[in-house]
Amino acid sequence: MTLKESGSSGAAADVPMGDGPVTDRARQRSLLLVSLLAGLLLFAISDANVALPAIAASLAIGPTTLQLISAGYVVAFGLVIVPFGRLGDRGHRRALISGGLLLLIAANVLCACAVDAWMLILGRVSAGVSAGMLMPQAIGVIQQLFQGPERGRAFGTYGVTMAVALALAPTVAGLLVTLGGPIEGWRWVFLLYVPTGLVLLVAGRAWLPRTQPVGEQRPGLDAVGTVLLGAAIVLILFPLLYTTGRPGDDPRRWWTLLPAAVVVVGFWCWEQRYARTGRQPLLDRALLRTPSYAYGVLVGTLCVAWLPGIQLALIVYLQVGLDLSPLLAALVSVPSSLGSAVSARWAARRILTLGRVITVGGFTISGVAVVLTVLAAVTLPIGVAPWVIAAIQLVNGIGSGMTLSPNHVLMLSEVPADKGSFASSIGHLSQRIGNAVGVAATSAVFYAIIYRANGDLTGASPATYHRALIAASGVAVTLVGIGIVAAVLDWRRVAAPGGKEAESAINQADLGRPRHDLT
Repeated sequence: MTLKESGSSGAAADVPMGDGPVTDRARQRSLLLVSLLAGLLLFAISDANVALPAIAASLAIGPTTLQLISAGYVVAFGLVIVPFGRLGDRGHRRALISGGLLLLIAANVLCACAVDAWMLILGRVSAGVSAGMLMPQAIGVIQQLFQGPERGRAFGTYGVTMAVALALAPTVAGLLVTLGGPIEGWRWVFLLYVPTGLVLLVAGRAWLPRTQPVGEQRPGLDAVGTVLLGAAIVLILFPLLYTTGRPGDDPRRWWTLLPAAVVVVGFWCWEQRYARTGRQPLLDRALLRTPSYAYGVLVGTLCVAWLPGIQLALIVYLQVGLDLSPLLAALVSVPSSLGSAVSARWAARRILTLGRVITVGGFTISGVAVVLTVLAAVTLPIGVAPWVIAAIQLVNGIGSGMTLSPNHVLMLSEVPADKGSFASSIGHLSQRIGNAVGVAATSAVFYAIIYRANGDLTGASPATYHRALIAASGVAVTLVGIGIVAAVLDWRRVAAPGGKEAESAINQADLGRPRHDLT
């Protein structure tokens, strides 16, 4: 039995399947499932941050331990995402999705029942591992089941779901904390993942198609490379995650970058040696040398580097500087995600014809929105500024929706379907590092100005907050500018003589290539 794999020319390739042909309905249900799954994982990153003040009050823990609760999730995610991406490409996507959901449910039950900080940290680390298992499989399934123009539309659906998750996460988390009470309400946030995880688990077993490998050799797992990469990730992320701009930041944290550099060099040498033996290294060098993929990873990293940091600064400004409630401050950001949902859908239908023009335009719109946000905060009366900022966030969201989801399509345009999970894992890993860099840089300049002028957050004057917000926006605009340069370089590469075939590969990628199983 076969699955027809179509491209822009209408060509098709026959792929052996396990339970019969994969119908269009089955593909659409699979798309819905993995989009909801990815949205849930993004939700998990945002909502825990909203619950941190309540956690601190309930468990009587300090800022360093709170940082571990956030950092544990991110570090665990970064440690496991690449090897689990490899395992997904070896034919275990369906099993990894089921196992990852079970772990996600168990981890959040542990968090909800935590009686001390270390129990909560263990739960967050376990949740990070589950996210590292699940995220590359979501992209891998889309890469496997959709080709050509259909893939662009599929990523549009994926992008809309992610944007809605971003819009709902802080609001829903704030509502749950409010309903559950200021001391124990944070437990409700983690319990939310029990019913949602169970629904996705049952749907995954029922909806995800079983397919069969077509006989190609499965790559072995590079154990030494996995350990070295994991060590490098921990050493790189550690100082970034502990950079807040507060006076208590330990300057010695940057010393971990020295052993990080040594480990990175050792990892690169090992990968070259491993490849010379004829085995498949952890990093696919041929894939990394593919221009569309390399530029896509860079652009995707910059997409998530600039946004979270300036959003954090804006939330602190609204809550502490303007004395808005956490729920109202979160609602100011909702238009951004709604705009992102609309523009991601629009961009998905046009990415095949406009290509990098869309991402260049998206970065430009976002950069203008950041500048307008700061102007509104600095020049408008306190009673008016939040409303105008909320309207500007709609424009900001439109720009964001034109960058990240369309970039996924361009990044994976020349990636074979049987490398989709690995390619996705590298992209997500670079995004987590970019996120850490962006948040660290923005937080450092934002908080440093406030603490230098006042010594704490609550007593700072509006003028101090304005200066801090201007400095934070400078970091964001700089990162946006680098993103524009990267997108323009890729745009010029495709437009150059002989470069058009790289763009047309979006319609031709994977034709006749065998697909791995989801089993």
